[in-house]
Amino acid sequence: MIDSIRTIQNERRVHHEVREIFVRACTLLAPFFKDNKEAPGVSKFAMTHMLSDHFPTLSGSQTQIVISTVERLHREGRLQTLLENQTRAPGT
Repeated sequence: MIDSIRTIQNERRVHHEVREIFVRACTLLAPFFKDNKEAPGVSKFAMTHMLSDHFPTLSGSQTQIVISTVERLHREGRLQTLLENQTRAPGT
């Protein structure tokens, strides 16, 4: 019981809604990054609207957090691995 309370108290992340939808958002945004090193500006506009349509409870800043994190994962070559691991995970 005490360990779980400490875990909650030590949690620095404040965007829990983003954590809940992140993998689904990655799947949704992945086509924007196919064959692109970075998504062009017009695609960022489209990504913002797509995320807003699919996840209307996200704030504008949360939407930008998702986009910038997906961009970073793509640049680092980790986006595809994340998506592949998610499709292999049991119960998904």
